Amino acid sequence: MDAPRIFAINGADPRAVALADPRRRLTWLELESRTNAFGRGVEALGVPPGSHVMLACSSRVEFIEALIGSLRAGMVVTPVKTSWTADELGYILDDAGTRLVVGDVPNARAAASARGLPVLDVDQGPTGEGFERWLARHDDAPLPRQRAGMRLSYTSGTTGRPKAVVRVNDVARPWCEAFAASAAFRGVLEVPTTGPHLNVSALFHGAPLAFSLALMACGAPLRILGRWTAEGALEALAEGVHSTCLVPTMLRQLLALPDELRRGFSAPALNCVLHGGEPCPQPLKRAMVEWWGPILTEYYGMTEGGLTVATSAEWLARPGTVGTAKLGMALEILDDQGCPLPPRHAGTIHFRSPRGRAFEYRGAPDKTAQAYSAGGAFTVGDVGFLDEEGYLFISGRKADVIVSGGVNLDPAAIEDVLHGLPEVRDACVVSAPDEMRGETVWAYVVLTEGALDDAAAALARIEAAAGEQLAGYKRPRQYFLRDKMPRDGTGKLLRHVLRREAWGDRSAFAV
Repeated sequence: MDAPRIFAINGADPRAVALADPRRRLTWLELESRTNAFGRGVEALGVPPGSHVMLACSSRVEFIEALIGSLRAGMVVTPVKTSWTADELGYILDDAGTRLVVGDVPNARAAASARGLPVLDVDQGPTGEGFERWLARHDDAPLPRQRAGMRLSYTSGTTGRPKAVVRVNDVARPWCEAFAASAAFRGVLEVPTTGPHLNVSALFHGAPLAFSLALMACGAPLRILGRWTAEGALEALAEGVHSTCLVPTMLRQLLALPDELRRGFSAPALNCVLHGGEPCPQPLKRAMVEWWGPILTEYYGMTEGGLTVATSAEWLARPGTVGTAKLGMALEILDDQGCPLPPRHAGTIHFRSPRGRAFEYRGAPDKTAQAYSAGGAFTVGDVGFLDEEGYLFISGRKADVIVSGGVNLDPAAIEDVLHGLPEVRDACVVSAPDEMRGETVWAYVVLTEGALDDAAAALARIEAAAGEQLAGYKRPRQYFLRDKMPRDGTGKLLRHVLRREAWGDRSAFAV
């Protein structure tokens, strides 16, 4: 039996635009035809269903074509970061047993060549004849319904080599069924409409990609920004966009635009802005809500499958929350002995799935076992607490918590104070060695443009304000100026880089 057509699944008009980037646009009918042809073309390269495909591609229409086409053909697909080195990409190729590399990334081509793997270039095709000519040679009839393609995601690997995460829901399920089921995310994420969705992040990022595909499953057309700039994003959002997904760094850059640009921004159709990827400082969130209104919906989730969501209304009623558990999961806060903690007591955040074990790290049974509590709930090592109504507040990672004189300090709470100061554009708080107390607090700060004129005076004002707003044991003992904070491609703060800088070669340091 053939799989249903995409527009039969989501109810979209086949002639309407489904997908667009700055270079080209496709209707739903064209997307249907091209993804079937892509899937059949991959098979013609000698890659059978069930094989692993690495997708190393920049943010463009062909990324989505290749992803959907490979999944419809029954492949296991891993989108990877385009900034990874050939060595990092080679690790994934070896670990996953990759049979084909698809995309436009030179380092991926080099890693594949070193292993004798075929490359399907989305510009030149597999043999240099041109991608469009290659695609046109293949049948565009619907692929068999039973093809069970899936995405295989890898952890970020900030503390070691990344591991493949195999989720229970991802296996042995026809792609057309998985695609249709993903439409339920719209309700989970509190997205009120199914108008155009703008993707502003690199498409390989897990959450923005998953949300984009889920909204496509509802019939929403996907627009791809291509390359992020704050000015470009404002222009694109004003063109009838209904929803988008941002990270806090993008929010900072938007707020840093000239007042004239900000005052002139108008996007009446925009009704949902998802944001996540890292904790959002409260002053930053308030400033965005004041500018755009209560349309920001915050999420907290991970590759392994946990998810919480907080609407603006929920956040304004409980500043700092990342919401309540979704997808049928329950939240638990456990101490170091695995015992449940009462409300308002910080511990390790665990998710409990009604299906039992929600995932495993492929080929790493010990790491899988370490992720689960004795009662079957799982964690990725984040620390936080629940309030009396079950709303989650995040303190950070276990490695981020500062233990000074036996007292646990939350870096995010200190950063919230710093972010609220007019002199501070960005801030990061980490532990540093202290002979008497074990650890102490250091703060790295990026000054606003106006404060740079007299950095010494600005630092003095920051230190004075911190002295007024923070208890003595929470105050940073030293401040360091930075031109910018270390962040990854999503804008996520790489706190461990600064923590390593603070500790140097001391053996007490641990990632």
